[in-house]
Amino acid sequence: MNESLTDRLARLRREGKGASRGERGRQGIPERERHAALPVWLRKKMEARTARGAAERSAEGSGAGARRAGLPEGLERHSNERGGFLARTRRFPATHLHGEGSLADAFAIVPADTAILARDPGLAAFDARRAIYLDVETTGLSGGAGTTSFLVALGTFEADTFVLWQGFLEGPEQESAMLADVAARVAAADCVVSFFGKSFDRHRLEDKMRMHAVAPPFEDRGHLDLYHPLRRLYGGCFEDTRLQTMERELCGVVRPHDLPGRFAPEAWLDFLGGRAHRLEEVFQHNQDDVLSLVTLTAHLGRALLGSRPDGGALPGPGEPRRFGAAKLVAEAGELERALALCEGLEDREARFLRARLLAKLGRFESAFREQVRLAEGERDRLALRAAIEASKIAEHALGRPDDALVTCRRALELAAVVLPGGSRGREERELRHRESRLLRRRSCLER
Repeated sequence: MNESLTDRLARLRREGKGASRGERGRQGIPERERHAALPVWLRKKMEARTARGAAERSAEGSGAGARRAGLPEGLERHSNERGGFLARTRRFPATHLHGEGSLADAFAIVPADTAILARDPGLAAFDARRAIYLDVETTGLSGGAGTTSFLVALGTFEADTFVLWQGFLEGPEQESAMLADVAARVAAADCVVSFFGKSFDRHRLEDKMRMHAVAPPFEDRGHLDLYHPLRRLYGGCFEDTRLQTMERELCGVVRPHDLPGRFAPEAWLDFLGGRAHRLEEVFQHNQDDVLSLVTLTAHLGRALLGSRPDGGALPGPGEPRRFGAAKLVAEAGELERALALCEGLEDREARFLRARLLAKLGRFESAFREQVRLAEGERDRLALRAAIEASKIAEHALGRPDDALVTCRRALELAAVVLPGGSRGREERELRHRESRLLRRRSCLER
């Protein structure tokens, strides 16, 4: 398959400065010459890696397992029309516990809810059994010819067994063969599941597939990228929104001896250079990532229910999750359901959303009272927004110009306090215009 001009330009934009012109044009080399003639970009990385010395190599993360020589355990040789590569396959029963939940919990999700939370109607028929769970380990973050996905993990369910396949490059010349196998496996699934994969994993693989004339399989199937919906539900609740933070807080997964992913490139370069390495730990890290994709899918798919498949409470901070879910459900047009999610929430932003939902549902008196309570509380931007909303409801929905005037003047008072100069002037002009209109209307009613 020839790479089109559009595809090539898109790839080059993503590459940025990640590789020189010479590096981008370099092809794989024969296997027999692997150690004698590595690509320039890889040789430079290995030379820089060696120069830093053993002390710097183990300065961080040295508490994990020992370095070892040779190939990681359990790898088997695979071949296709493009050549050979290595892969390891491991099988887990669906009842396998990963953290506090089992892999089988993913069978009990609500697909329609998953689609709402992911903002992707195409996922309404999502089936965890027909999905493929993807995670890659690469030599860098920039993309393009200078970045190699040397370990690609793909997980699938076969009946009541979860099969984890990890394709591995013994050398860069095996890239074309492994990518062809990866493409075929992805094409056999209905949907891809990843964590930040829409922005990273997919593009790293697509770029290299096009370079090797392998048809990328991602365009024609759904993609559930867990990072985005989980961030919408829990953003600000934890120190960050990384995969390991989410799996710990939401699934109870703890990795006491994990080798952080940032050490994966170093391990592969050590292996290529014939030095003792920590690739076994990279494989374990990659395996845990994929298992967490399954349990996080199970969590997301029951976030609107708020319960586990066994009826227990869903882990994680419940009120922020309900508020985040309410916003997404309202966005999808399910206003009554969004309102129910807001009930009992004390967060002021959640109460503001509840008031707006009440107004959209035609319950104007309740909406007005809630907005007035918010406007009377703190002296901040939310109080200003609530006062403006209350004034609009009183004037247009309830036909009470006196109430509209009082809340309009409250909004003017708040605008003078909470808004900076430029925006305050614009807001005050609009509120003064509203105030004048309400005064004229009241005058007419009094005649």
